[in-house]
Amino acid sequence: MKTQKTNIIKDSINYLKIFVPLSIKASAFLHIGQAITNPLKVSYIKKEKVLGLLENIGFTLGKYPTRKDREKYFTATTIEKLLNELFNPTTEDHSQKIQQVSESIDKHLKQSIKTELFFEKDVSGFYSQELKTYSYNRNGSCMAGKPRSYFELYDLINEDEQQVQIVGLKSGGLVVARALLWKDNNVFYLDRIYIADFLQNSSIEQLQTELFLKVKRAYKLDNLNTFNRRHIIEHLKQTHKKKFEILNITDFKRNNIDFSIKYSYPTFEMEVDQDNFNNIGHYPYADTFKYVINTGSSLDFNLSSDDDETKYILDCTDGDITNKESDKECMDCGGSYNEDDDEIHYSELEDDYVCGDCSCYIEERGESCSRDNATYNNYSGDYHYTNDLHN
Repeated sequence: MKTQKTNIIKDSINYLKIFVPLSIKASAFLHIGQAITNPLKVSYIKKEKVLGLLENIGFTLGKYPTRKDREKYFTATTIEKLLNELFNPTTEDHSQKIQQVSESIDKHLKQSIKTELFFEKDVSGFYSQELKTYSYNRNGSCMAGKPRSYFELYDLINEDEQQVQIVGLKSGGLVVARALLWKDNNVFYLDRIYIADFLQNSSIEQLQTELFLKVKRAYKLDNLNTFNRRHIIEHLKQTHKKKFEILNITDFKRNNIDFSIKYSYPTFEMEVDQDNFNNIGHYPYADTFKYVINTGSSLDFNLSSDDDETKYILDCTDGDITNKESDKECMDCGGSYNEDDDEIHYSELEDDYVCGDCSCYIEERGESCSRDNATYNNYSGDYHYTNDLHN
């Protein structure tokens, strides 16, 4: 497969030579082929670098560079950038030809990408991108690349019965899909699956399904609940439908094809020591286990997908945490506000909290009250506390 991709790159370059003049720098580019760390890029080495390696460290690059040589000494770039280095487009037609060939190669590399499943226990190191064994890409995650301290919570969960780890798909060292995999005894939950941005349009559901199936098979699970349940089920149905249309099979159930995934949410909670939780300096934003609830014990909290009896919410991307116990509810509209929010205040007249929209100021009292308990004076243009008018 590697030889096939390399030939496509070289064949495309030879094709362009028919239409676009070469740059005077083109002969300096040697061993052009697919990049090792990022299979969606191409790599090369220049003559001057080959000579420099020989003169400075006595290294001789062989006729057929090894994988290690390409990874260590070669330069990786996009196919479009390389073609613009190799050729000298002098007309609009030349530029369009380069663009067309670039898009064609890029599309082929995306479609032929081969992935392998990986498991990573160092969740903090992965999220913070401190682990240099991986090549990271943007994937829509708001927490990717944040400091390691933001993910200390995950370090508290790795016990025998309960664990959390990163699972994903990589091609070479390039991460193309990843998710959190939560475990409670022998029950698992696959959290939201993030796909690398450059594959969002062409392969998102296919890669989500591929990761789901590989994790399920790795642990020999009959059922695996997952955040992306709807997308995966739909992709499985469409994939099998195309295959079955060829065989004229329409009834999935009669042919023992089961697309069921029971739930899109976990059926368990994760236990965290309360003292350890309170001593964390920063907290992660969470997709599923975002509600921190009281367990009735003074020693533990539970991370839950249910907001019942919530004490904290992991819904901040700046390392902060929402304290639900500090939230105040407006007596009239029922709206919930943080106690530090200027939109809500305590009314001595009502002996309760009232938000700005539901309250008005009583000048003679120097205090605000609920609009329902205020009477407007058309003559003075002021509000009176209604109870005062009846006394």
